[in-house]
Amino acid sequence: MKGQPCLSAGYPEPYAATADTYDRLAEWAIEKWGESPRPHMAAFLRRLWSDRGRPVGEVLEICCGTGLMLEQLAALGYSVTGLDRSETMLQEARNRLGDRVPLIRAELPEIPVRQEFDAVVCPAAALNYMPDLDSLLKTFHAVALTLRDGGSFVFDILSRRRLENDFAQIWAGDLGDLAFIWKFEHDRSGAFSDLTYTQFLRTEGPAKDSYTAARELHRLYVLDRDAVREAAVEAGFTDIAVFDNYSSEPAGDSTHYETWTLTRA
Repeated sequence: MKGQPCLSAGYPEPYAATADTYDRLAEWAIEKWGESPRPHMAAFLRRLWSDRGRPVGEVLEICCGTGLMLEQLAALGYSVTGLDRSETMLQEARNRLGDRVPLIRAELPEIPVRQEFDAVVCPAAALNYMPDLDSLLKTFHAVALTLRDGGSFVFDILSRRRLENDFAQIWAGDLGDLAFIWKFEHDRSGAFSDLTYTQFLRTEGPAKDSYTAARELHRLYVLDRDAVREAAVEAGFTDIAVFDNYSSEPAGDSTHYETWTLTRA
């Protein structure tokens, strides 16, 4: 997504060198940070769409990454399409899904698709990469244009509390052949948190302790609920609700992952 500081700060694009370890990091985030597993997210979506009484067949995932959610939704019988800006992530998705799932390389807020969908989803806090509310609003408008009347848009974001207070300064993990460090620095303005990710991946060869190092910078922006809600209304969405981490409970002050559900009017 536009607005990331990585290239100007001397870092590669996010996931350019780490896409092949993303799935393992996602498992770690589920265990350590309380992120919902993809099967749980998919079950939430299925219940939501069923309860709304409108048939959902075709689903677009924006910021689809390595295809973890696409795989779950396809297994439930939905016709899925994925979009991501990272070529390396899309290659991992292609390895997982084969040629049966259309995958599109594009950078939000652009969504260059030629069809309409019954639903659009964006899990795993991808919209926290949006640098400002104007970019978020443009993305909401683009999503609305891809949806059929009455279609749903479901996404999750990290809450202000999560970004400001609940991340420790440093998180580290050792998975044997993969060791990594997350360093968090919250900007004094309160607008964003910088996550510097460093990994050491054991390489194959005669040297048993040979590792390849990679480092990326991820800037996650704080998105206040009132501002998100206003942008959704301005983009023409209705039936706006926000839940606590893919549950039936409404989001509250202690929520870490806000799950938003919107309907295109």
